[in-house]
Amino acid sequence: MAVMVLAPFFFGSVDLFWVSLWTITLSISALGGFFVPLKKGQARILLAVVSLCCVYGVVAIIQIVPHAFDRLNDVIWQRSSELLATPAQPRISSRAEIPPLAIGHVLLFAVALINGLCIGTSRRDSERIVRCAQYFILSFAVYGFAALLFTPNLLIWANKTAYLGYLTATFVNHNTAATLLGAGGILWFCSAFSTAQSVNFDSVRTILLSRSSEGLAVKLIIRSGAALLCFAALLQTGSRGGLICSFAGLLGAMVLMMLAKNRSLKPSYAFSVLAAALLVCFLVLARTGRIASQGLIDEGRWSVYQLAFEAIKRRPLFGSGAGTFADQFPAFRSSNLPSWGVWDFAHSSILEIAVEMGVPVAMLIAACAFVSVYVLARAAVTADGYDQRMLAAIAGIAILTYLHSLIDFSLQIPGYLIVFGILLGCGLSRATSDQVNPIDSRIPRAEAKRSHRI
Repeated sequence: MAVMVLAPFFFGSVDLFWVSLWTITLSISALGGFFVPLKKGQARILLAVVSLCCVYGVVAIIQIVPHAFDRLNDVIWQRSSELLATPAQPRISSRAEIPPLAIGHVLLFAVALINGLCIGTSRRDSERIVRCAQYFILSFAVYGFAALLFTPNLLIWANKTAYLGYLTATFVNHNTAATLLGAGGILWFCSAFSTAQSVNFDSVRTILLSRSSEGLAVKLIIRSGAALLCFAALLQTGSRGGLICSFAGLLGAMVLMMLAKNRSLKPSYAFSVLAAALLVCFLVLARTGRIASQGLIDEGRWSVYQLAFEAIKRRPLFGSGAGTFADQFPAFRSSNLPSWGVWDFAHSSILEIAVEMGVPVAMLIAACAFVSVYVLARAAVTADGYDQRMLAAIAGIAILTYLHSLIDFSLQIPGYLIVFGILLGCGLSRATSDQVNPIDSRIPRAEAKRSHRI
């Protein structure tokens, strides 16, 4: 909980010091997971995470090993030998060593996900961590509004040099702030939607006439207000991608909750409603804010995507080396791209992975992302009680995050990466548990019934 709350605070924890600190802290925390008994499905998720990290690590090591595959060596080593008249060991990567930040980001996501996986073995602990995320992101939204109103030229204690007039809270980039606020909005909206689903038409009159139902009404108002506050803060970020992807994730979560409530409803009908709602939302959002004035995606980003595809075509198998995109991009930069700005990210995480690590690794990661959404969605439809609401919300957050990672680099910012990794691991653990139902064997029966009523 402490790492999840503190990681976004220090400018998104993008520096190597914070990446190292949070990786060590979460690794120590994950050691306690060895004493937690895992179900068969949870063990498979853990094995998949470890296997994916091993594949990534093996490819990264092959890239820096001299003469691993001479046909794939970077030409920079031959040119440097000729210009400097000194022998250089040729290798696939354009760097002789793996950059520490590249290692740190992979390890950080792995340990965050493993922590979430261990937390998800207990329904009580998973409820606590999700509730902590809800209130933390709500506080993040309140702070963002306060900072925008009272200290618009400051980013925490430093001078704010970018995105003046937009809500960024503790992040440097408004897109990452939008992604975190969208995740919080989905969590709060699913809580409110679950409360509203428990009220049927026949009981509305009873609720209005009975004082004993005041708690339910207050709960619905508070949760709805918190969701609206998060989405209001999201609008103030001015992030086009964050806004559209957040609504896509929210609609996905709503469809899952509708399918769980009415299991006779055909999935094809529900997804048709989702597609129609997405189209309507897109048409409405296209007439507001930066989307209306600047379009959906700026020309510079399209140019970067085209250059990234060219780089992938040249080295599709093993890429250019882990963490080398910022080194390689100037060689591909064309005159079509404006001269201002430093492109140290591809603004598409999957494209950047394909450039650095090769197409096979990128396809493997994309497949794992798709499977994770499928596992969460399937479990959300069949679960009951709190598990159903939590799984639907995390599935919506996964949709938001994966879609946004296609057009930006929010998953490459540790301050958001940690939050998403813990929530995703927790959701996958609950989705693959044998006890995805209102009663958890690790909770007393009376308390489980009370939680189910809530």
